[in-house]
Amino acid sequence: MAEELNVSAIQTAVQQENLGWQAAPNPLTALSQEDRLKRLGLVVSQEEMARLKAEAVQLAAAEAGQFGTFTAPTAIDWRNKGGNWVTSVKDQGACGSCVSFCSCATIESAIRIKLNNPGFAVDLSEGFMQFCGGGSCGGWGLTSGLDYAKSTGVTDEACMPYTAGGGQNMNCAASRCSDWQNRLTKISSYAGHSSMQARKDAIAGKGPLLAGMAVYNDFFAYSSGVYVKTSSSTLAGYHCICIVGYDDNQQCWILKNSWGTGWGDGGYCRIRYNQADLLIDTSWAFYSVEVVISSQWYSNIAVSQVYSTPHSKNAWAYLQGIGWRKIHPNANDGVTNTLAIFANAVAKNKRVTVYADGDFIYQAYLL
Repeated sequence: MAEELNVSAIQTAVQQENLGWQAAPNPLTALSQEDRLKRLGLVVSQEEMARLKAEAVQLAAAEAGQFGTFTAPTAIDWRNKGGNWVTSVKDQGACGSCVSFCSCATIESAIRIKLNNPGFAVDLSEGFMQFCGGGSCGGWGLTSGLDYAKSTGVTDEACMPYTAGGGQNMNCAASRCSDWQNRLTKISSYAGHSSMQARKDAIAGKGPLLAGMAVYNDFFAYSSGVYVKTSSSTLAGYHCICIVGYDDNQQCWILKNSWGTGWGDGGYCRIRYNQADLLIDTSWAFYSVEVVISSQWYSNIAVSQVYSTPHSKNAWAYLQGIGWRKIHPNANDGVTNTLAIFANAVAKNKRVTVYADGDFIYQAYLL
């Protein structure tokens, strides 16, 4: 079994090549090479590599000349854009489930942005996506998680907590909650962005994006700065990450990883643009979640306001941590009765359990 990563040699190479980033020991560098590779998980066959590259080329050609008056800013970081729209860094452990972690991270941020609430508590189940959707600890395809989120959806973490960090596949049927079908969040579509301008416009206008990259062994030792591969570093494998911003002044993408907060800059990394070896800018598109449809039960929610118009079908409730939601005209108990539940909750300072689908409320119960 290989020894732990030679961080000192990487530090020397970074210094000799004047690359300007910092390498340091971390929990991953202390692992054997075999165990480090388990922290990847993007499966890309030669055929899939060719398909993804052709798709990226076609997207770039289609994007050429399509930009209007919108100009993306020179830098954006969704962790600090009038609030933090990025959910916490997680750790996939010794399981090649990076595709589900980067997919869920992208969707979670999209939910916060759609709700216009950076503080909205959302935690999707990477275990449900990976092991109910057809993936395994052996890895998955780049957009496989998004495909499953579109066709079936993904539950909240509490429904199927992630237990694959030790490298054992989870049993979907035995691990998910009994009411999982009522706890799904779905996306209606996703879209690829290939050219540099299209990617920046998508990040600025839509939010964090899903991306794939080639990982070289020096990347495991990244600590801070803008990462540039050292010339002698060898390929370790492929990985899925979430792009949460960019910075033209530093010429870099800002990515959220799934190796825990003990790796990198609190779990994040800055990567220099246009590094051909990493494939991130040369072979694959970045993917945005176009629309997020949240169909789920929200439990123990406070109601701060209600509002209605003279028209009996127009009524809204403001749910703490979620925002304004309209009572659907076909709500189970009718608009008037459902509005009365919310009004009662406000008057008596009681909480409710609500079933919402997107922007609409369908059911509510006073607690």
